[in-house]
Parts: sequence; C-alpha cells; structure tokens
Amino acid sequence: MLALLAAVFPSAHPATAAGTATTKVFTADAQPTWQTNGTVWAVTIVHGVVYIGGNFSAVRPPGAAPGTREEPRDSLAAFDARTGDLLPLSHTFSSPRYAFSVSKPDVSCDVDWDAQYYSCDTIYRIKASPDGSKIYVSGDFTSVDGLPRTKVAAFGTAGAATSNPALDRTFAPSGINSRVRALAVGPDSVYIGGLFVQAGGQPRQRLAALSARTGVVLPFAARADAEVLALSLSADRSRLVVGGNYDTLNGVAQHALGAVDPATGASTAWAWRGVPRTSYITDMAVDSNAVYVSSNGEGTWDGRAAVDPQTGVLKWFDSCLGATWALALHGDLLYSGSHAHNCNDTAGGFPEQATDLPEPRYYRLMAQTTRGSSTSIQYWFPSTNGGDPNIPATRSPSKLGPRAMASDGRSLWVGGQFTTVNDVPQQGLTRFTTTSTSKAPSTPAAPTVSNSGADAVTVTWRGVEDLDDPVVTYEIYRGSAMVYRGRASARPWETSKSYQFTDRGLTAGTSVQYRVRAVDGRNTAGAFSPIATATVGRSAEPAETWPQDQWEDATWQQRRTPWDQDWPRWGGW
Repeated sequence: MLALLAAVFPSAHPATAAGTATTKVFTADAQPTWQTNGTVWAVTIVHGVVYIGGNFSAVRPPGAAPGTREEPRDSLAAFDARTGDLLPLSHTFSSPRYAFSVSKPDVSCDVDWDAQYYSCDTIYRIKASPDGSKIYVSGDFTSVDGLPRTKVAAFGTAGAATSNPALDRTFAPSGINSRVRALAVGPDSVYIGGLFVQAGGQPRQRLAALSARTGVVLPFAARADAEVLALSLSADRSRLVVGGNYDTLNGVAQHALGAVDPATGASTAWAWRGVPRTSYITDMAVDSNAVYVSSNGEGTWDGRAAVDPQTGVLKWFDSCLGATWALALHGDLLYSGSHAHNCNDTAGGFPEQATDLPEPRYYRLMAQTTRGSSTSIQYWFPSTNGGDPNIPATRSPSKLGPRAMASDGRSLWVGGQFTTVNDVPQQGLTRFTTTSTSKAPSTPAAPTVSNSGADAVTVTWRGVEDLDDPVVTYEIYRGSAMVYRGRASARPWETSKSYQFTDRGLTAGTSVQYRVRAVDGRNTAGAFSPIATATVGRSAEPAETWPQDQWEDATWQQRRTPWDQDWPRWGGW
C-alpha cells in the first residue's frame, strides 16, 4: 500500500509548509435539523434555500423518532437556510418497476425485497443555474408530476416561504436511456454524466450537453467508456472537468479524471494521470484556485486532491484512507464526508483507527486547507454513523455515512445515509454553524484514587475527547473546591493517555471525594465524572506508576501540586 502511494504521488511531506486557512472552522456541535426517512444524495444552497435530493419519501422535524410527525416529500425537499424551517417545495418523481430477474436490484433505489421488484426515482445531483433562478435535478426517474422527464428536470427556485416552485415545462429532455449521476450547469448548457449511452435519441457515451432552456441535446461530443460520477466547470467556465470510474476519455487512455472543452467536448490539457487504477473520482468542488476532487479506492487512495483545471497539474493531495464521497468549500477550507480511518501521512492527521483494531472508529466529517502546495487537516471531527446498523450490507449502498454537503458561508449542511450525528439520533440530514457554541468535551470516566502517604491522595484519570478543541483544561474538585487545573490532550485518538495529580496536606483518616471535568478553549465545560472516594492515610502504599508520555515531563511533574498554590507559576501554559 505505502509503496504504491509513494510511486503514484509526490511526497506527503514536501519541503514547503502546508497552506494555512484564514476562514473560521465550523463548530462540531450539530444544530437542530429536519430529518429524512431515507438517504440524501444531493445538497445545494441557492438564495438562502437549501435543496436536498435522494431516496426518501418523507421528512420529519428535529428530534422526531422515525415514523413520527412526518411530512410527505418525494425525493426532493427544501429548507430555509437561516432558520432550518421546512419549505413547501413538493413534487412527485416516479420510475418503472423492475423485476429482480430482469436486472440486479440497486440498493440506492426503492427495493421491495419480498416482492422481488425495485424502482428508482432517486435524485443523485442538484445544481443551480448561474443566476440562481433555476435548479436542475438528475437521477433515475422517468417522470415528474406525471409528465415525462427522463433522468433530468428543472424547477424555479423557492423565493418565498409560501411558494412551491413549479416544474419547468419548457425544459424537457428526453431519450436519456440510463442514470444521470453527474451535473454541471453553465449559462446556456446543462452538462450531464452517468451510465447512459443515448440522449435525445442520439448516441452519447456517458457524457452529453443539453440546452439549459429546452433540454434539447447539443452537439457537444465528449465520451467516456464507463460511469461518470462528477462534473464541474472551472471558475472561468473554460474547462469542464470530468470525474468518474472510466479508463478512457474521448478514446484516449486517461483513468478517472480529465477535462474537455465545454463547447465541443474535445479533450484539453491534463498533466496529472496519477489516480490509481483501483481508485475513482466521486465528487468535485471548484473555486478560482483549483478544482478539488474526492476519491473512493479499493485498498488504495481514498482522499482528496487539488488540481489546476486549466493544465491538470496537481497542486496537492492527501493520502487519507477511507472512501470520500462529498465535498464542499467554505472560504479557504475544504470540507469532506468520508469514512476516514487513517490520515497519518497528512499534516494534522491521525493514525489508523479502524483496520485490525478491536473498536474501529471512523472520522466521517473533516476540514482541511486548500491553499499552498500541500494540505493540512484542521481540528474538526464531528461524526456520523454509517447508516442503519440493522440493515445488512447487501441491502445498503455501503455504510459510508455522509454522501453530500454544501455551505453558504454561514452554515454547512450534510446529507447522507447516517442515522446518528455525534452519537445522537439524527437521520439523513444535519448542519453545523460558526456561531453556535463549541461541542463540549466528553465526560471523563470516574478517576481512581490511591493514598500517597499519611496526608496525600493521588488522583489518576483518563483523557477525554473534544471534537473541535485538541487540548482542554482538566479540573479536579475535592468536594466543591477546585484543587487542580491543567491542560492536556483531548484528541479522540489519545484518550488512552492517563494523567495524575497528588493532593497533599490532607488530614489522615478523613474521607475525601474527587471528580474531574474538562473545559475547552471556548470555556464550554463538559459534565463531571462520577465521584471517587478515598480515606486519607488508611493505606500508605505508593501510587501506581504510569508510563511516561509527552505530558509527563519534568514541568508536568512540578504541576502536580494544588492549583490554589501553584497556579500563578504555570497559569500561562
């Protein structure tokens, strides 16, 4: 694995430092958000409205249990981006029923396992017109509101909370014979990619361009030999970047990533040919600096990269493992949805957390810098689960969790197949902001206490985790009095570390009680641990010796004194 990555990619630690970000990272505390009863595959934000698409039939309010307080929404819904309120947008999508004997059931669709049939009205992408007056949706549906719409449809945008924007009757593409998985929208053209080999009754090999006004197929003639999953116009609209799981683009060997002319479909310059054969491109985001791509790999690259869309020159990549399926830009930060479990070779990353470990853990939401010749993972680790654990893997589109995300600069909306966020029930959709309070540190386990002489008790505790602060201040209370305060790690992958404090000057024979809590850098306090009780001096056995670690240096030893005595000396640590 490591040898393969070294051969394919430049060094993960180049001489130049990783780019830094000026944009404030979102807090890790998820905000109250409506939920879905299925998977969200697409999220976009236009003029203060959040649109989601996927495979669901209803939405329900924050905190509502599955099957309760549901509002019907068929594959498409909209919310106020500021308040989170549900908007009236509601349309009906449909597709034929297919027997299992005709084709293998697609678990991202509506599958009736008992009747051995499935149908697929799933929406996989939503993109807005450049002026924000329309949204275009694509997927596997064949009709909308009873009218023929093969795989692509358009709607006006929800400008008022009381309106339900109508289906665009003028934009009526036809003859697209299979799934449209990718969308990009320019002023005059809608670019589609997927599995189809016909559009408008004309041969189109997995790539096509439609008139943005009528949906008529345009002469654009790019082609790929296998599925296209992501499309993006460069910031100046001079290049259409094509990502997917193909091996040739316009008949030339070029695996997974390349660019074409948006007018003709002819291939343009593309220097980087480094996507491994067992990896493929899943999503894209673009700004004036680069096009950012995400990858799913089979035993190889699963991370993200930044590429110059004009030349195809690689700017940076990260070597994280754990398939990535969603990207969103927020200022000069790139947010991603994945099931990352090893980012050890990327600045700011973490060691292996899942493979061959007894308690696997995945970091399904991350942020990283975009500028510079390398990237740095920021300390922001809220997470979701991978989906309903009661559904077998054969009946789920893999348990990856997040599948789509979008940011309007004020909040980050995340959709997917998850059913929990930060270990709290929340299905299909969640959001984060920069203005909410930080996520509180976790609750420490009960400390252990041991006598360290006739008048001293040693308190030992394990580290906690904090999802948006790497270091917290640990506070120890004897009864109601704080007797110790010191900073140490709260990284989730370092919670096995232990810390000690010896409380001296006590009265032999008295009973004392201790509890611990952690407070983050924004003064958000976690809950207190359970209480541990000791009788002073009953046993003069020395405290257990704990292994040395980065916190247990000479300075740390000096700090194991009562806070009310020594705080003035080390309060600036």
